[in-house]
This record gives sequence, structure tokens and C-alpha cells, in this order.
Amino acid sequence: MIVTVRDSSILFNLDPMQITAYLQSRGWLQQSRVDDKESIWVISINDEFSITLPLNPKTRSYALRMAEILETLEWVDGRSQLYIVSFFV
Repeated sequence: MIVTVRDSSILFNLDPMQITAYLQSRGWLQQSRVDDKESIWVISINDEFSITLPLNPKTRSYALRMAEILETLEWVDGRSQLYIVSFFV
């Protein structure tokens, strides 16, 4: 069963520092950073994937970006979004 996390309260409560640690532990590399606004992460596994990680939960598109991150991690890690979110709660 595939579950897509769209609950804004869950998405707004995802901590960028925890996601950074998760990405680093799985081999993602930080490609760039824009001040305290966002960082770009990449990984190459048969194809190149990138993630734009917002660093400030007050950013207007924060929840949308977090949903995109979960979708990308689901694809790259081959794990459900609920499983991935369990690392952050």
C-alpha cells in the first residue's frame, strides 16, 4: 500500500536538520546552499536525483517542498513515505 503524506501539520513539523542528517547518512551530497533559505542535495544512483531542502519552516512553500522531498526519497530509497517520516518523529 502506497501512502502519500499530504498532512500540512506533519510536513510543517519536519525538521530540516533531521532531514539533512538522513540525507548524509544515505550518501546524498550537498551541492549548494543559499544562506539560511535552502540547500540543494544530489545523489547519483543509475540516474541523478536532486532535492531542494527549505531551511526555514516559515517559507511559504515549506510544506510543498517537504512533500516533494518525501516523494523523491520514496523513489530513491524504495521505502514508503510513512517509513521515511518515522525517522523524523
